[in-house]
Amino acid sequence: MNYKFLFFLFLSVPCLVGAESEVFKLNGKPVPAIVAKVNGIPLNSNKLETEFFAFRMRSQHQGKKLTPSEEPLVARELLKAEIMKELISQKARTLNIKIAPEKIDLEIQNIEGKFPSHTAFITALAFQRMNIEALKNKIETTLLEDELIRLEIAPKVKLKDETVKDFYNKSRERFSKPALYRIRHILISTIQVPEKSDDDASHKKALRMAKMINEDAKTKVEEVFKKVKAEGNFEQMAKEFSEDEASKASGWLLGDLHPGSTIPEIADIMVKLNEGETSDIFQSAFGYHILKLDEIIPSTLIPFEEAQSDILNILMKRESQNLFKEYLFDLEKQAKVEIFI
Repeated sequence: MNYKFLFFLFLSVPCLVGAESEVFKLNGKPVPAIVAKVNGIPLNSNKLETEFFAFRMRSQHQGKKLTPSEEPLVARELLKAEIMKELISQKARTLNIKIAPEKIDLEIQNIEGKFPSHTAFITALAFQRMNIEALKNKIETTLLEDELIRLEIAPKVKLKDETVKDFYNKSRERFSKPALYRIRHILISTIQVPEKSDDDASHKKALRMAKMINEDAKTKVEEVFKKVKAEGNFEQMAKEFSEDEASKASGWLLGDLHPGSTIPEIADIMVKLNEGETSDIFQSAFGYHILKLDEIIPSTLIPFEEAQSDILNILMKRESQNLFKEYLFDLEKQAKVEIFI
């Protein structure tokens, strides 16, 4: 479930504070209180207004601004989605599918946990013209959809063995383990001083001390680098001089790394090294580094037997979604839908 927009909206709140609530209009025309009926059940304009407001905010965030003439077109598309939600709710009631309140509350907690405070969460909801109850309704609809797919759609999905195998053969990159770089490491630490401080004199003193320490670190790493080049015993040099305590127990090995598993500065350097090669000195926020590449462990393909379960989940989800679209289309065909905008 994706509620990232709520967090974006929280970031946008300062520019929205003071905005007054206005009558919901499309292209300058007031929107009726009832915007549609689905099998006789009225849909009021509040939900549509909330979705329209969210859409407009997303568009502005992406540098696009809706023109007045575009507003009714966008609103009708959003209304179609609201009609589908109502059809899902009605079908769920017919099948006596219910979502436990505790499950909805857990989703609320997960969403709220992404905000710095409860107040920030409520503020973000308010500026999307929502409240907790509206969010609960939104979550309930999504969970009802999941249940409908599980009960009504998933049992109808039949996957042939050759379909699963074909997906594996056409998606080998997806099921490949990345190449790994076995790296040894020498670190000479530096220190950083925060840019701002309430005590200006103390801050200046800290800057002077940091400069002295960092200059000593640079001199030290240059001396170590010369010894590494002259004597060639990287592990011994690391044992004598490296300040990287984390790799000490493993013989100064950082481990078997791939570019996404380490800091960018190390990743950029290690992929350029040949086996047995030592890097030049480079710097990161942690200090000065020297690397040695012991071994490149080639990329390997995960066997089909290991990947099969994941492939089945991917294909089941994909096929279920396709069948669910057809399912909704049939629900819509059988329903009596009246639209008033």
